[in-house]
Amino acid sequence: MRSDDQSTSNADVEERPSLEIYDLGIIEYTKALELQRQYHKKVIDGSQGDVLLACSHEPVFTCGTSTLDEHIYKPTDELERLGFSLVKVERGGSVTYHGPEQAIIYPIVNLHNHRTDVGWYMRSLEETIIRTLADYGIIGIRIAGKTGVWIDDNSKIAFSGVRISRWCTLHGLSLNVLPCSRQFGYVNPCGLGAIRVVSMAELTQSTLTVQDVTAQLMSHFIDVFEYVR
Repeated sequence: MRSDDQSTSNADVEERPSLEIYDLGIIEYTKALELQRQYHKKVIDGSQGDVLLACSHEPVFTCGTSTLDEHIYKPTDELERLGFSLVKVERGGSVTYHGPEQAIIYPIVNLHNHRTDVGWYMRSLEETIIRTLADYGIIGIRIAGKTGVWIDDNSKIAFSGVRISRWCTLHGLSLNVLPCSRQFGYVNPCGLGAIRVVSMAELTQSTLTVQDVTAQLMSHFIDVFEYVR
């Protein structure tokens, strides 16, 4: 009986998709985007298993396909003088901020090996964030019709935006670890208007590091998507 159980367990493990994880540290956004695109091609053609890129960025505003001119409150040259770059990307959603205050993960995942369901994928990303927040005593919530994770009806702590091509994912999520509401004040975050942007450090009033939170985020991603440890 014990032998049969072990055989079943091994078969289950073999059927699970593989995952390679790369912690890039603080990296320029465009360099991380190029890496995503390179791995995306390999995952699609089958020469590469699923990949998870973890990082933070030098200050940047990324503009998704729904970004309107009025969502950006200052001219590009002024933002550059303030130390921000501005990048247009193919993900959904409007403009958002990325910086060294955030824990960011970019999953390049072949959904044929999971579920070919965009809604399921987005909820799974949110679940990864919610579990990470719970580790620090923070209750994260979903709001119907809105992406990301919230603390209440008007306070957002994590942002998500993806592109799915041939059922393989690009882009991902960012979780505010350290205060960054000032940076978000230069834009209309995700086109949502006068929302409050909060961070884990503000809510816990404790000393946190982006590196530690990123490690927790990666760990929960592995569990939510049922990869082999």
